[in-house]
This record gives sequence, C-alpha cells and structure tokens, in this order.
Amino acid sequence: MSDNKEFSALLAQHLGSTHFLIGNQRWHIKELLSVQNILLCNASSLNEGLLWWSKSLSLFDRTLYVESKNGSGFLSLTFRTHGNISLPALAYSSAQNLLTLLGRFTEFHHSWIQTKSHNFPQLRNEFGSGLKIHFDLREVNVKALPEQNMFKLARQVFVMLQKQSIEKEDLSYRLKKHIRDHIDSPLRLPDLARSMGLSARTLQRRLQDKQLNFSTLIENEKKTVALRLLADTDLNTSSIAAQLGYDDSSNFHRAFRKWYAFTPQNYREQCINNRTLQKNNPIRLHYATWNDHNQHKKQGQVWLEVDNIAFEKSVSVECLDRDGVWRHYPAFFEYFLSKGTELWSTANLPVAGPLRFKLYYEINGSKFINDNHQHNYVVNEGILIGQPLIVLPTMIIVHEGGGFRIVIELVCKRADIDKIDCIIDHHNSSGIKMHKTSEKNNYVSWSLSTHLDSLPKRCFFKLHTLDQQELYCDNYQNGYIFTLPR
Repeated sequence: MSDNKEFSALLAQHLGSTHFLIGNQRWHIKELLSVQNILLCNASSLNEGLLWWSKSLSLFDRTLYVESKNGSGFLSLTFRTHGNISLPALAYSSAQNLLTLLGRFTEFHHSWIQTKSHNFPQLRNEFGSGLKIHFDLREVNVKALPEQNMFKLARQVFVMLQKQSIEKEDLSYRLKKHIRDHIDSPLRLPDLARSMGLSARTLQRRLQDKQLNFSTLIENEKKTVALRLLADTDLNTSSIAAQLGYDDSSNFHRAFRKWYAFTPQNYREQCINNRTLQKNNPIRLHYATWNDHNQHKKQGQVWLEVDNIAFEKSVSVECLDRDGVWRHYPAFFEYFLSKGTELWSTANLPVAGPLRFKLYYEINGSKFINDNHQHNYVVNEGILIGQPLIVLPTMIIVHEGGGFRIVIELVCKRADIDKIDCIIDHHNSSGIKMHKTSEKNNYVSWSLSTHLDSLPKRCFFKLHTLDQQELYCDNYQNGYIFTLPR
C-alpha cells in the first residue's frame, strides 16, 4: 500500500466516509493520515514514533486501540477494541500500511504479524492470537534524520483533535457535496457510487435506508445553487443555467417556476431591494414552542422569519441554558414564506425552561440582533407567537378507509375570535368549522379533525371576531401546505 492516495481510498471504503467532523471542523482522511505519518516518521526514535502512530488510530475509530509492550530491545503492538468486539478491517489495513511506511525510512528486521483474519492471506494466520506486530528495535537502521519541529507540530494537532468529538461525515452530506461539485454535468447513480468506493446496489440500499431519493437530492442542490448565484452574484440567467447543467436559460426558468411561486428575476430583485432598504429588523420571530411535560425531556424549538438580503448568511438563536450560560444554536432554512421572506427553524433545543432566547442574523459583515426590545423572548405557556396572527403547530394527513383523515391544530394570539372556518383547496367557500379547545393568557387553541375523499394540498382560514369583523389568513398568500402522508 505504498501510495498514500490508494490507502486513503481503502480507508474510506472501510469506514464508509471520506471525511470526519472533528469538533466543528471537517477533516479529509488524507489530512488525518498526514498527521499520523508525521508522528511516525519524525519522532526522535522508532519506539516513540510507533507509540504515537498507535495513539493516532483513534482519529479513525474510537473503538480501536493498541497495547504496546517493551522489553530488551523488542516492541510488540497488539490491536484491540473496546467492548471485546471483533477487529475492524481498518486494523489489518493499517498494520500493513505501517510496515510499508517504515520501509521508506528504516531498515528493520525480525518483524512479524500474528492474526486470526482470513481476509489478509499475506499476514501469517495463527488462530486466537489477535493482531500483533513484533519489532526488534536493536536491528533498525534509520535512513533519514527526523524533523523534530514537524513532529512537535503534528503532536499538538493530534492532542487537540483527540479532545474533540469525532463523527463520520453523514452520507447525505457527502452526496450533496459530490452533486454540487459536478452539478453542471449529467449525474448518474453508478458513477457517483464508484467515486465513493461503493457499488451502485450498496449506495441505492443506503439511500433507501435513509429514505433519500437520488433525483430529489440533485434537484434540491440545483435549487440551492440557483438561489445562491441569483442572490450573491451578478451572473446573468444564461450563465447560471449553464452552471446548473441546463442547455438553455428557458429550461432553467421553467424549472425555477416549478420550484417557487416567483421568477429568478423576482428573487434577485427582492434581494437587491432588501439590501437597499437597510431594514432595521431583517429577522423576526414567527413562533416558538416549549414542552416541559416530561421532567427529563424538556425541549423547545424556534421558527424565524428572515429577509433574504443575500443567500450566504448565518442565522442562529441564543438561548439561556441550564447552567446560566447563553449559548448559540444554528437555525436552518425551511421554505419561502414569500419571495422576500424565508422561514428558518432550529432543531429541538434541550435547554433551560422556560425557554429564553434572542435571534441572531449575520450577513455581509453585518450583525442583526432581535432581543425583543432588550426583554428577550420567553415561552411560558407552550407556544409564543411572533409576527403572524395564527400558527399551525400540527397539520397531519393519514390514510383512512378510501380517503384521508386530516388533523389541524391552530393557535391564535387574539382572544376576541368567535369562529374559525378552514377552507381546503378553495373547494368549499364556507369552510369547515373549527372547535375551540383551550385558552391561555397569550393564545387560544383551535382544532379540526375531518375525513376527505381526495388528498388535500393546502388550506386557508377565515377568522370571525366578536364584533363581526372577518380576517383572512393565507400564510403570505401561499396557503398552509400539507405534507404528503407516507
């Protein structure tokens, strides 16, 4: 395994990933191998280099470790795993690669390997002995002088990395990156599988396990790249179409209109207008929830309205945690509320209750903070509604008989609402009557459960006040869209 590129490809195949997330940083396998190789080849002695090489295996698999035994000029390395699980293929490949690396800068003798693996016939098979490499350190001739400064630097990097959490890069992330890097070319699943060191059948199975669709992944990446190029560059639509792999701009326009309720030019103009207006409040609370019914599973979630000034931006929520420290949690784009406004949301927030938070928005070197006029946002009663008059925390469709059962929970921040009608797909102008279920200090809950013969797409609401006013809620004229049942 003399070629480091070839060995890194083999490791990626063993591990099912080419990158690792260590702390907040993304590391390629080749970068981690470089750290490992410097530790081995530039230590003051072969003994020290082997010990640091052994430690660095934990960068690739935290279940794997190496026991070393020194005595009378000999060194034995025994590969083991925590929890007495079987040795991964990584251990055998790394052992072979180690001997290859040593051959580059030393002449060593009487090294031997004991193993019970049948997958590596070039290693001597002695059942029950595990995987062990034995070195006679008295018969080593070093070919090149070590670089101590390189060794010290690599050791500092390794110690820093070892203290961080380490995760294999998610399959969907790897797929998205590959699609993004080759988005101007026709993409086929077999070609992508080959580039990842997998068979097409294996990749297809992994996609199915994660309920991912290859064509949908490609389309989603095209949508993301299109928005970024429209918002953050001056490229014309013909150039953007070419970068996305379309033969002409008309095909790109048709695809964009299928994705969104506005044209590429509308989106670009809205970004420019938002930048020109220099709004003081480009980030606003949509609504937030807090669940404290279970003492051990307290959690909240926040939805935010964000003006699309540019595509590349950072949106986060700063929450007061259990230990009294304010910590940032990232928010992620969900969909467009309108051509000038995006909806973002956080993941579940396992922080202190009641949920206290501020909204953060960083873009083009500017930072916007929405802290509710220095009072912070506080969720005391399950739900806190921000900008909209109503929110829908629950919209469910399930198959029932020959049709569908829909369940809607609506929360309204006005207490003077006497009646609410739900209009589904504009088919029934009078609507379906909703029922009031509870009243809190800050909001009133309404619900609806009904059976439909056909699959609904979206709904709207008519609110009737006690003094006979009629309010129409249509979610920025887009309606409230149902998620298809599985």
